[in-house]
Amino acid sequence: MLNIDKILNQDRLLRATTGLNRKAFDDLLVSFESVYLSLSQKSDSPRQKRFGGGRKSHLKTIEQKLFYILFYLKCYPTFDLAAILFDCDRSQAY
Repeated sequence: MLNIDKILNQDRLLRATTGLNRKAFDDLLVSFESVYLSLSQKSDSPRQKRFGGGRKSHLKTIEQKLFYILFYLKCYPTFDLAAILFDCDRSQAY
């Protein structure tokens, strides 16, 4: 499994895995967080479960979620490889 916290603290590793330095990552994180939170609470149809219900995300923080998206776009791993690297089931690696 990737040590995401270690990667986020080392500029060289962050550039290698996402293509961004720490400053660019932090700048993008501000925008990503506001959009992510607004979209996760907005729904066109009635929810079956309350917000926050259902299966819990394997990626706990907003930083980890953004890192996964950027890593996926840069490296384009298969779902099987992404599942191994992020320690989740391949059905959850999308």
